Amino acid sequence: MRFHSLIILFLFAHLSAVTVAVAAAWPESELLATMSHERDVKSPKVIKIAKFAINEENKRSKTKLKLVRILRCTENVYTIDNSFSLELLAKHGTRTTKKYLAHLFETKNYWFRPATDEFELESFELAQ
Repeated sequence: MRFHSLIILFLFAHLSAVTVAVAAAWPESELLATMSHERDVKSPKVIKIAKFAINEENKRSKTKLKLVRILRCTENVYTIDNSFSLELLAKHGTRTTKKYLAHLFETKNYWFRPATDEFELESFELAQ
């Protein structure tokens, strides 16, 4: 019985090490999207993501953007992460409303890669 427990423990440790090595070495550019779809812009998750993007951009660029409306949200489901592309209307103070594009990653809390935030803002730019 003890011998079987040691074998199982060894196999688990070996598979865990292989999983960590593969996840660390796998370039994100090679992660293929398995599914891409439009999300409902009124869903609580999309609203949360949009507010997060605005707040992060305000921290980064020391601006005071305010979310006016979410125009579109596309979710790409990858092997390891999910990404979201948002089209937002936001305004800076009393100035005119402008269209912005935001790209975020949803950070999943894996045992080998603990997440600090639920989302990570990849880019935020003025739409052309």
